[in-house]
Amino acid sequence: MKPIITYLVAALAVCFLLSNTSAFAQEEEEDGHIFTISTWKASKIPEDGSRAERDSLLMISVELTNMNPKYLSAKVLRHSWGSDFRDWVFITEYATWADIEEAGNIDEENFKKKWPDKEWRGYLRTFGKYFTTHSDEIYTELPKYRK
Repeated sequence: MKPIITYLVAALAVCFLLSNTSAFAQEEEEDGHIFTISTWKASKIPEDGSRAERDSLLMISVELTNMNPKYLSAKVLRHSWGSDFRDWVFITEYATWADIEEAGNIDEENFKKKWPDKEWRGYLRTFGKYFTTHSDEIYTELPKYRK
């Protein structure tokens, strides 16, 4: 259950993630912030669903994200123009690599406080009506290229 919680909150703010990246790459830009990026494919609004229901699911994630001090920022982007209108991108910013795992632990505690396991499973099933496949990536900021 922890990986699903982590993906959704980081991703939805979504999402949380662990990646196999070399220690060299992590040390290379030690001053840069770390970003998790989850891209979800949205489904058509199902007959037994609504935009209001989808939006309420996303707001639950936003509420939990706002409770977590390890997130420096979180953004949800919806596709505006281009080839695949189904894309929703969830970006979460952390100060350090270690904060990703710590944020996941905090999210898990917050989810357990907010929902019993049975309700959480219902949330996941409902979420699955609106979003299908996804991908997760972790990026390191390169501070020397900041505006």
